[in-house]
Order: sequence, then structure tokens, then C-alpha cells
Amino acid sequence: MTSPRLLLAAGSIAATLAGIVPVLSHDGASGKPLQVGPHGVAVAVQSLPVGKAADATVVVPAGAKALRGTASGSPALASRARLSVTRSSDGATLFTGSLATFHSLAVTPGTSLVVRVQKPAGFGGLRAGAQLSFS
Repeated sequence: MTSPRLLLAAGSIAATLAGIVPVLSHDGASGKPLQVGPHGVAVAVQSLPVGKAADATVVVPAGAKALRGTASGSPALASRARLSVTRSSDGATLFTGSLATFHSLAVTPGTSLVVRVQKPAGFGGLRAGAQLSFS
């Protein structure tokens, strides 16, 4: 008989991997480095040409209090890929750093945000991404 704790742990791991896989593999079909969805933004740095940037606009959904980030893939690329989050209405910079250093940002429902990611030179063969989710 399988332990309920073991089943719970396996389910948690499976749910985590299900959230990460689209970030790491979506570059083949769509080629988009940033994909906006109902729960946040998926970032795939490997979809960007070396030295280039991309941005996407997302509106904070009702009930959201934070934008949380989880980086994945190459730690070297994640720590060097630049990420910025700005407020559309006034251009205020709310975060600037790397995919690896973004963890959480307080947000207000209805606010329009611009998420921008830039791939550094010299990291053409590495893969890194992040899932930025509203909570």
C-alpha cells in the first residue's frame, strides 16, 4: 500500500513540473519569448536572439496581490537575463534585475504592467525561463 504522504508529495511534484514545462518548451511551436496567460507570464529566454529584448503587457487580474516569479533552466543564463517590470500608466519601474533575482512584487488589480526580458550576449546555446504568476 502506498503512503498518503508519498502520494501527496508525488502530486505536488507533478503539479510543479506541469507549470514549468511550458516555460522551457514553448519556444519550438510559438517562438515567443513572452507568453501572457490568464495566470501571468511565461518567459523563455532561449527564444530571443542573442542581445535582443522583448516585452509584453499584462493587466493585473481582480483579487491578485502579488506577482511571483520562479526561474528555471540554466542558472548562468537566468542570473544574466535582464528582467524589468514597469507600470504602463506612468512608466514607473517597479522591478529591474535578473530572472534569478525576481521573487515577488506587490501589485494592484487593474494595473497594466509591461514585462521586458533581454538575453545577454554569449549565451546562445543555453535555456532558461521563468513563470511569473499572479497570486
